[in-house]
Amino acid sequence: MSDITELERRITAALDRIGTGLDGLNAAAPAGPDPEMQAKLEAAETRAAELAQALSDEKLANAQLEERMKTVREKADRHTAAMDIQAFEQQKSTAKLDGDLQRLRRAAEDLRASNISLRDALEQGLSDPHLINKAMLAELETLRATRSVEIAQADVLLASLDPLVKRAAQEASEIGEEESSDA
Repeated sequence: MSDITELERRITAALDRIGTGLDGLNAAAPAGPDPEMQAKLEAAETRAAELAQALSDEKLANAQLEERMKTVREKADRHTAAMDIQAFEQQKSTAKLDGDLQRLRRAAEDLRASNISLRDALEQGLSDPHLINKAMLAELETLRATRSVEIAQADVLLASLDPLVKRAAQEASEIGEEESSDA
């Protein structure tokens, strides 16, 4: 039994020492946080919140800019494709116009040659129906070639105006859509 009493006394003494140590710690601890440190902490928290909001705003702005860039790239790609098609069409029209101009030049040369032959025959007093027919045929071919050149020129003009008209119609529809979405 004496062992139990001795153990109780030792445990009690240890608990008293622990209590005394805890009382000393409570007395040494400051009553509250340092006001200067608290102000710095609050300023840092405020700044962190501002920076987090700024980062969020920048991410949103970046996403919007990326979407706009995507739209611009798509529009530029469509425009480039349209310009390529237009250039191809103009090349075809120009090639046709060039062919028609060559035909007109040949017809004009034939007409000049027929007129020279006809004039020589008239100067010699010969009235050759074959030369008159040949001159008439050359003149008809010149008229056909001239008509073909005029048609080709009109086609080139229409091909040049077509993209402008389409673009103006597209811009007008985009403006109409913007106005209807704003209303």
